[in-house]
Amino acid sequence: MTQVVDDSLEAGRQAAQRHAWRDAYALLQSADAEGRLTAEDLESLAEAAWWTGRLDEAIALRERAYAAYVQAGEKRKAAAIALTLSMDNLTRGSMSVSGGWLARAERLLADEPEAAEHGHVALVRGLTAFDLGDLETARREVGKAQELGARFGDRNLEALALV
Repeated sequence: MTQVVDDSLEAGRQAAQRHAWRDAYALLQSADAEGRLTAEDLESLAEAAWWTGRLDEAIALRERAYAAYVQAGEKRKAAAIALTLSMDNLTRGSMSVSGGWLARAERLLADEPEAAEHGHVALVRGLTAFDLGDLETARREVGKAQELGARFGDRNLEALALV
């Protein structure tokens, strides 16, 4: 039985890498029921849930992934998940929850050397400012996000900032 669980987990990981979200969701969900998912696996399951229309479940899984990364001492990965949760809640209009996740990410990155994750913080700040009508702050923060995306080779960040 262990071999079947291990094969299911590995198959779920491979499906997530291929962006075969339905398969990834089913396989990783099965492995989760066995309590075998790492923080990275939880993150993959959250993505699979997101892309298959399970938005509330995706958020709950991201919260679990965040907690697992914090417990493992992986500050940058935890901050990245916190920023995703901030964006999730921003798009849902939950400004206070979004702000709370942004603050967690900022605290995790406060003593870290500047990296692409700092650009994602700037992007969320910029989008939040835009939603609040503060166009000057939005422009400044999104510009910073674009610059950091270019500097650290994060093409997704750079493209999102340009949009």
